[in-house]
Amino acid sequence: MYGEVGGYIAVAIAGYVLGSFPTAYLVVRYFTGKNILEYGTGNVGAMNTHRATNSTLLTLLVLAGDMLKGAAALFLGKFMAQAFELDPQLGPAIGGILAVVGHNYSVFLKFKGGKGIATSTPFLLYFAPLLAPVWVGAFILTVAATRLMVLGQILGTVVAAIASHFIYPDVAPFTDALATLVFIRHAPRLKNVFEGTEPKLYYKVRAPDGQ
Repeated sequence: MYGEVGGYIAVAIAGYVLGSFPTAYLVVRYFTGKNILEYGTGNVGAMNTHRATNSTLLTLLVLAGDMLKGAAALFLGKFMAQAFELDPQLGPAIGGILAVVGHNYSVFLKFKGGKGIATSTPFLLYFAPLLAPVWVGAFILTVAATRLMVLGQILGTVVAAIASHFIYPDVAPFTDALATLVFIRHAPRLKNVFEGTEPKLYYKVRAPDGQ
């Protein structure tokens, strides 16, 4: 029993450390000398990379890196589950979820980070592939109706989590955990939405507003 618990703890730590790799921070710093934490929303992710650099190439590089670390954590969890004789579903799930935790609260950035959508994508494609088009559909419809990207991200995440209970009930607890992580990081911007101060479609480059 203790060996099994230790195995899950090892998977969690490995997933968290992989997710904590600050892709956007390092890419922006290396190629431009800028500190991404001081631009746009202060978020360490692909969208804020574009705000800070206005470079499609660097944005795509960060997006790929954030997705790759989520996939790496998931498959490392799968490998470790086999090595430690753990549950074959729970191992990669813990690895993937903890990668999102690491991305959102990176130990290398004093627990600052991103918002978890890109790093969550490999998890959805592995465990619940039909939820990806559900998320995209809800996101597009919301943004088309409101022109608020953050609202599209939030509603896409909520709708996908709800849909998981009907399409993939076995993994719904995992998708609920991911949705909670993503929602928590986006929730502060809801205040802007309610007050009518949230920018339409895109933030201009500026100093972070603490949100």
